[in-house]
Amino acid sequence: MKAAEYEELREALLHKDTKVLDAVRSKYTWVQYDTLMAIRSQERSRHVRLQHPKFRARQRIQEYIARYTSGEDILDISKDFDIPPCLLVRFLLEHMVGLQKHQITSCLRDPTSLPDSPTNFKVPVGCKDASNVFNPVSKTRLCADVYRCIDNDPVSSPNVEMIRRVTGLEYEMLLREHLQSLGIVYQSEDDLRAAGFSKTPDVKLVAPIGVCGRMVNWIDSKASFGDEHSHKMQASDQFQSYVNRYGPGMVIYWFGFIDELNDHPDVLLMDRFPDKSEVYCLPVAPVQFKR
Repeated sequence: MKAAEYEELREALLHKDTKVLDAVRSKYTWVQYDTLMAIRSQERSRHVRLQHPKFRARQRIQEYIARYTSGEDILDISKDFDIPPCLLVRFLLEHMVGLQKHQITSCLRDPTSLPDSPTNFKVPVGCKDASNVFNPVSKTRLCADVYRCIDNDPVSSPNVEMIRRVTGLEYEMLLREHLQSLGIVYQSEDDLRAAGFSKTPDVKLVAPIGVCGRMVNWIDSKASFGDEHSHKMQASDQFQSYVNRYGPGMVIYWFGFIDELNDHPDVLLMDRFPDKSEVYCLPVAPVQFKR
């Protein structure tokens, strides 16, 4: 995908209209659905990271608590402040209920694990009567709201994080299946770590292969779209370290990438595993044993 096309597509996906995805799919018929979803997900996650200092400002957190304890719906608060629901409920559990981060993570995995009483509850500014905030009825409400936040958060919910992890593993397995089908011997990331390597791509080939006229010693699988921001960050933090240790390699962005980024002399970018006709494997010399 060309950079100009990506920018146009990204801008279209940033609109908050619920029907924007259908409109984008109708206009960009040649772009796969998984690619559109990957771009939208990455842009939403990047937006949250950039806005995080504003989201967790002390005055803002007091406003969250005051509005929630006054009886406002948690999803309405999330919408008004443009904050992901699960991030909002994290702040409530931390600053209203007094839970530690590991406890909050447990509650998001299992909302029924909410404590019966707060450990460090503070009356928020602007809330006249917070004496009954965490009575049994309020706990029931908060538990139900945690479930609702999980179900209505497309960016930072435990479900989304699990989908990302599973998708990453799925495409790593697909990469290995392709290598095995061609009889290419490799070391996995676990193999490399067991051998004491600290910087490890997903696979290191025991013998280099040729792909489209380029030498490949290692392959990294990315179940994402290769945009400029994420690729340049990974190129400096990860890919160059692989090149320094193992030589030239290949990165597969399974959901596509910006064509202009494919300019590194030692890192070949692909959006799929190359066809058999594009791969050159070194011939294996027969081994003869002397008697």
